[in-house]
Amino acid sequence: MASDRYAGWIGQIYSEGRYEKGITRRSHKVGDKIFNEETLPVESVSEYFEHFPLLEIDYTYYRLLLEKDGKPTQTFHVLKNYRQHMKDGDFVLLKAAQIIIARKLRRGSAFVGNENYLNADIFTNQFYKPAFEILGPCLNGIIFEQEYHVKNDRFPPAKLAQDLDKFFSEIPKDTRYHIELRTEAYLADPVFEVLKKHGVGLVFSHWTWLPSLRSSLLRSIRCSSTRGNR
Repeated sequence: MASDRYAGWIGQIYSEGRYEKGITRRSHKVGDKIFNEETLPVESVSEYFEHFPLLEIDYTYYRLLLEKDGKPTQTFHVLKNYRQHMKDGDFVLLKAAQIIIARKLRRGSAFVGNENYLNADIFTNQFYKPAFEILGPCLNGIIFEQEYHVKNDRFPPAKLAQDLDKFFSEIPKDTRYHIELRTEAYLADPVFEVLKKHGVGLVFSHWTWLPSLRSSLLRSIRCSSTRGNR
C-alpha cells in the first residue's frame, strides 16, 4: 500500500475530523477537467498502523535520501518524520530511488541514459545507510523497481543478469532486497539464477502493458523447476 495519506480513506481507515487542519490540497488539470487532490499529514501513519502491520512507501523512488555531499534531502526529512509517528513493530517497505535501477531517466520531455545505473556506492551511501539509520528494525524491505523497456531498448537477459550479479555483490548483504522487473523478456533463467544466488525476492506487478501475473508466476515456476532438475 503506497498511498497511505490518501484523504479519500477518511471514514474507512482514518477518523473523521481528526486531520482536517493538516490536510493539504492541490488542483490538477487533465484535459478540460480539474481534479482536487487532498493529502493527509504524516502523523496519520500512526492510525494507519492500527489497521495494517506493513506500509510500502514509494515517494523514495523519486529522490535519494542524501545528496552527494551527504546533505539530507527533503525525502530524508519526510521519512524521518514518518519514523517519529511509528512504534516498534510497525514495518515499512521502501522503493529504492529510480536513479539506482532505471536505465533511462526523464529529463524534460525526453528520456536520457542514466550514468548512475546500478551504482553500488550511490545506493549504499545515499540510500541504504540513511534508510537503515532512520528506520532501524522497522525497515522490512527495499524494492528495486525497474522501468518497462520497449523492444528496441532491451538487452539480453544474460546481460541484465551479469549487471545485477555485480551490483548485488557490491552492496551490503541483506535478505530484504526485492526487485520488480516490468519487462517480461527479463523473466528468464539467467536472471532468476542471480536473484537466487543473492537471496533477492521477485515482485510481481500488474498494469496494462506489463506481463500478466499468471505469466510472471509460470515463468518463475518453470525456471525454478529447471534449476531443480539440474
